[in-house]
Amino acid sequence: MTTSRRTTRPRARASGQRGFTLVELLVAMAAGLIVSLAAFLLSKNATRFFQNEARASASHLAATLGMNRLTADLQRAGYLSSPNILQDPEVCQVPASPVGLRRLAGISILRQGSELLHGTELSQSSVANDLHPDSIIIGGSLNSTELFEFRKISDESGDWVVELNPSSTAVQRTLERARGGGQSLTQIFAPRRFLRIMVRGQEKFLYGVIDQVNVIGDPPIQISITLKADPGLPTLVGLADCGVTPGGSTGDGGWVNVVSRVRYDIRSLVGKATAYAPLVAPVTPALTGDNGRTELVRVELDEEDQELPDTLELIAEYAVDLKFGISTATAGAVPGVTNPQITRFPITTIDNAFVYSTAAAIDAGPPGTPQRVRSVQIRLSTRTRAPDRDVGFPLGADGRRLRFLIPGIVASANTLGDTAPSGSPPVYARMRTLYADIALPNQAYVQW
Repeated sequence: MTTSRRTTRPRARASGQRGFTLVELLVAMAAGLIVSLAAFLLSKNATRFFQNEARASASHLAATLGMNRLTADLQRAGYLSSPNILQDPEVCQVPASPVGLRRLAGISILRQGSELLHGTELSQSSVANDLHPDSIIIGGSLNSTELFEFRKISDESGDWVVELNPSSTAVQRTLERARGGGQSLTQIFAPRRFLRIMVRGQEKFLYGVIDQVNVIGDPPIQISITLKADPGLPTLVGLADCGVTPGGSTGDGGWVNVVSRVRYDIRSLVGKATAYAPLVAPVTPALTGDNGRTELVRVELDEEDQELPDTLELIAEYAVDLKFGISTATAGAVPGVTNPQITRFPITTIDNAFVYSTAAAIDAGPPGTPQRVRSVQIRLSTRTRAPDRDVGFPLGADGRRLRFLIPGIVASANTLGDTAPSGSPPVYARMRTLYADIALPNQAYVQW
């Protein structure tokens, strides 16, 4: 018996089959490297472009947020307050002190005020870029829109105490808003703010300075506001038409509201002991100029015209310029008759002295007449976080700039107009500038 075995023939190697040579591999690797390098360069440029545009968008957003906040406060300038306490015929008695209360007005604009207040902090703006930002103070009922009813004003051991009606609708609305995250009564009636008082049956307003507020119970059964001794309150002795009852209790009641003054200016927060220190800490300042960055800041002023540190807010990052213009109403020749003619004094390349003399502090020499202002024009500029341009642009018609030189990045480019040498890092950051013309409705019908 035989067994047939099937054998498999070895597969023959094709005579024409072979591998890549070393030369071919080297050529292929070189070509692939060139393609990869080209792709990397394209992606790098795209990434740089995206980063630059993202910074420009952030700059525009910062300017928008800053403009919105400034606009909101300006629209309430003089609200439930006085456009000029020294000239207001509805003020019972002009206080002799403190200085902050004597300066109470709807607006007060200080020419180049940011630079005057903060000096060398603005070296990037004022020295390197010939920008000299203003500052503005706004006065009015900025913390609450409510008129609070009070029951009586009593003289307790030499201190005037205003007792609010805890059942009034204004108090109840405030309590409801506080439950939803709004300001509480103690936050609204904060110490060192002003209290405007209207006694029932009187046509003139009294002004005092809040010392403390005491809220008893939850819900409150008693709300007492103690006023500071300076300036005190005018009494009915010698003032027949307004004032409080001396040594006793003014029990006719009336209404009160809180008045405050806030300042907007541009300053540096780098190295300052504020809550914003981590946010503004310099990051690679040799390339970004972060050590000289500035911001638009809002801060509340006390009765002595000093800043309250706990109220400081950063409103717009990398803000570099702030300028104002105004529109005013011409005083009428006939007493009691409003002259409807409005004259506009816009922002120009050279500061208009009339803008700053009209909106000057009311106790300056000569004093300003801010009650005649009917609208305020604003120009607010921010810059991108890092420079991305090599050359600057000339001024606009009103002094506006499109590029912001950041000094110190290149040794030979430290003042406006300098050009960075070829191959050096960019030294100009793009700027975003917004304009607004804000009406002051609470001063629209002032005739004095």
